[in-house]
Amino acid sequence: MKRGLVVLDPAEVPVDEWRQRVADLQRRLAEERVDLALVYGDVFASDDIAYLTNLCIYWNEGVLAVPATGEPVFLTKLSPRVHPWMRRVSTVTRIASGKQFGALAAKAAAELPGGGEPGTLGLIDAPLWPASVVAELRAALPGWQVRELPSWVREQRAVPSAAERALLAEAGRVVGRAVDAAVEDAAPAGTEGSPPPAAAAEGPGGRDRVATVERLVRGAGFLDVQVHTAHGLDGVECVQVTGQYRTLWVHAARLAGAAGSGWAAALGEAHEAALAAAREGACDADLEAAARPALDRLPEGSNAQVGWVDQTDLASGGEYRVRPAGTPLRAGSAVAVTVDALLPGGGYAALADTVFVTAQGARPLTRGCGTGALGDDGSHQHEQHDENDRHEQSTNRAAAPGGRSTQ
Repeated sequence: MKRGLVVLDPAEVPVDEWRQRVADLQRRLAEERVDLALVYGDVFASDDIAYLTNLCIYWNEGVLAVPATGEPVFLTKLSPRVHPWMRRVSTVTRIASGKQFGALAAKAAAELPGGGEPGTLGLIDAPLWPASVVAELRAALPGWQVRELPSWVREQRAVPSAAERALLAEAGRVVGRAVDAAVEDAAPAGTEGSPPPAAAAEGPGGRDRVATVERLVRGAGFLDVQVHTAHGLDGVECVQVTGQYRTLWVHAARLAGAAGSGWAAALGEAHEAALAAAREGACDADLEAAARPALDRLPEGSNAQVGWVDQTDLASGGEYRVRPAGTPLRAGSAVAVTVDALLPGGGYAALADTVFVTAQGARPLTRGCGTGALGDDGSHQHEQHDENDRHEQSTNRAAAPGGRSTQ
């Protein structure tokens, strides 16, 4: 269940940009002769719906029905008592509640121009739909052609707008600061090659690190945060943080207590090499080749890998989507570059940063970034503010004229 801050603020994302997102999808529907498209979301993966409307599916599941022309309608199994809240924090004006998506979709179809005569129903990002919901829709819309469509909304999300780049810069700064704080003041590594401590990630150290991240990230107004800790070798602990800020995601991972650890130093060198290789056109193999000399110095028996996950897939860590081998990095995209390793004795360690991809290279978002927007080349457009100015800006933004927020 999501339990963070939901904000709809025209000072962050202009009203016209929200409208354009829906218009771009509707233009594609018209081109592909799709009368009504449905976008599915649940608490685990609902970023397409959030991108189009700012709706937060904090619990249960929902479907956004987008006609080729006209206003979208959000279909939900939640009771009408949540409609005022949904309208307050989203661009949606039409919401329908019911027990079954099939019946709700049939009603939405009946309201289309032409009186709901059978046409073409498109399921956006069809492979992610639950089979039971698809069967229910087919049964409720006899005579309709049901087309399984690609991830059209995700394609729109792949290159962040100027407004989104500004939000990503702020998100990266907060998550980077939080994960750095979580690994500060750790004791130096122990004897090289010693097994992982029995306490593992549930010990007091792990709980304290999670609490530090939660305090800093949620305190900055994030909608969601996921924190994982694990032990490597020699008392070194790994802290991984994934955060959702508005409708965008960033990820970072650091090592605590790594001073004096040879294997941790090798992992760090591999991560730096992978980041240096991350540029427009590079693929997993390029990042792997750059990092391999350092990874070869890890303890015998280690299993290390290098990869990247687009921020559009960070809600699930990239597990919901199989990316074809050799997929190149795209200029303008934001991705998390990770080097991780399974270590002898059952240990695990990872280093990661979210970066903005350019033709010249990767611009880290989760390392010592100043606030303000990122330019088209990934550079920061404003100097750093002091901490008091930054805190005031992040906590008071929702109170700007026309801004709406809720928690």
